[in-house]
Amino acid sequence: MEDVEPALLPPRTPWPAGFPQVVVHTETALRDNHPEYLVAKSGDAEAALVLAIDLLTDAGSEAIRELLAGEPAILLPITAEETLGFNAIPDAMAQVLARELDLPVSSGEIVQSNTVGHTRAPAFNRLVTPATFDGEVQFGARYVLVDDHVGVGGTLANLKGYVETRGGRVVAMTTLTKSRDAHQIALRPETLAVLRDKHGEALEKFWREQLGHGLDCLTDVEGQILGREPTLAAIQGRLAQAAIEARGRGVEPAVGAGG
Repeated sequence: MEDVEPALLPPRTPWPAGFPQVVVHTETALRDNHPEYLVAKSGDAEAALVLAIDLLTDAGSEAIRELLAGEPAILLPITAEETLGFNAIPDAMAQVLARELDLPVSSGEIVQSNTVGHTRAPAFNRLVTPATFDGEVQFGARYVLVDDHVGVGGTLANLKGYVETRGGRVVAMTTLTKSRDAHQIALRPETLAVLRDKHGEALEKFWREQLGHGLDCLTDVEGQILGREPTLAAIQGRLAQAAIEARGRGVEPAVGAGG
C-alpha cells in the first residue's frame, strides 16, 4: 500500500475507562417503516422533525440525563452529505433532545468535511473512507454526539477525536438506531487483546502508518472485524480492495490501493 497524506486522516483519541454505551432509541424496522424516513434521510427537515418526535424515546432521554449527571453539555449532531442527499435526521434529533433535556445544540458549527457514502457500505469500505470534520470546538466544553445510526461506529469515533484534539470532551453518544452490538462503541480490553495476540506489533505499526492512530482508538466493532481476519496480509488485501471499490463509487479513500 502507498503512503497517504496525513491531512486525509481524521484524528482519533483512545477510549477512557468506563466510556458509556451509545444510547439507542428505537429499532431499525420501526425507522425503516416510518413514512418520513427516506425523505428525512434525503434532507427534508420537516420530515426529519416528525421522525425524531415519533421515534425518540423518554427512556433514551432519561439515559442521557443520567449520563450527564446534571453537568452542562452541548448536543453535537453529525452534519453530513450522504448517498441520498443531506441527512437531516441527526439535527432534528438534536433539536428534540434539546427541548427534552434543556441543552444547547451546536448547529452547523462543526460539520463533516467530506462525502464518504457509508450508508449500507461494507465494513472495510468504511475503514478506508473515514469521515473528516471541520469547524470550531468550544474549548473545555462537554459534548453529546448525535447521529441517526451506529453501525461500525467509525464516524462517531472520528468526530470524538476531532472534538477532543481541539480541547473539547465527548461524554456520551446517542443514535436513533444501531446495528447488532454496535452500541458497545468503546473498544473492550478483550477485543484489543485478541488483536494484539493474533497480529502482534505489526498491525499496530501498520495501522498507525496507514490510518493515523493506534489500535486503542478503534471501535469495538472495528476491532472485531480486524480480529476475524487470519493475517495482517489478509487485512491489507481487504483494505486495498476496498480502496479500489471506493474509487469506483467516486469516493477517494484515505488508504491507498497501491502496493
